Amino acid sequence: MSERQTRSSRHLQPSRNKKLDKLLNVLIGIVVVLIILTATYVFKWQDDAEQAVKDEPVQEEKNDDKEADKDSEKEPIQEDEQEHAIDEEAPEEAEPEVSQEEQNTLEESTSNDPIVDKVITSKNWQPTPTTQTGQHVSSYDDKSVDWAEKVATVTNATGIDESNMTIWRMQNNGSSNSTLAVVSTNDKSQMYRVSMEWVDNEGWIPVKLEQLNTLEGSY
Repeated sequence: MSERQTRSSRHLQPSRNKKLDKLLNVLIGIVVVLIILTATYVFKWQDDAEQAVKDEPVQEEKNDDKEADKDSEKEPIQEDEQEHAIDEEAPEEAEPEVSQEEQNTLEESTSNDPIVDKVITSKNWQPTPTTQTGQHVSSYDDKSVDWAEKVATVTNATGIDESNMTIWRMQNNGSSNSTLAVVSTNDKSQMYRVSMEWVDNEGWIPVKLEQLNTLEGSY
């Protein structure tokens, strides 16, 4: 090897070492930056996690408060709906409605007739006011005033409204001033036989109310 070539080789070697040192320094710098970024990210993530843990009970408490408020708002509505549902329930057919005073004057007794559950009478029953004047003539024409007053007397005695009443028989009960009526509610849940008499210038008055268990043989 010539002397010139040897010198040239020695001259290039330090230049290569400097370039290698610069590359290493750059790589080290990049690694240091990555370490710093990673550390910063890890610390920030830990802080966020701790903060989330601290905030979580507060959020749950708020949610519980909201649920409690919703429940308290719903309760009155449910009570109103329940009361409304109770109001809308159809009442069952019951015994004729009478005042406490009238109840105390009603007298009940049994009957030998197997179709009669009980016999009801009262000393306080009053005649149904009449609009008829002059000589009274008992009528069984369902268009007549006398018929309408007979029906009103049956309604007063039984408590069955005329719109819910089926008249099975309205007939003479032994004299022109005595009438027998057999009636029931439209669904036959209540059945009665009513005996009534005419009081001059006053009207028809019930004298006996029989509660029936069947309509067969009742007239």
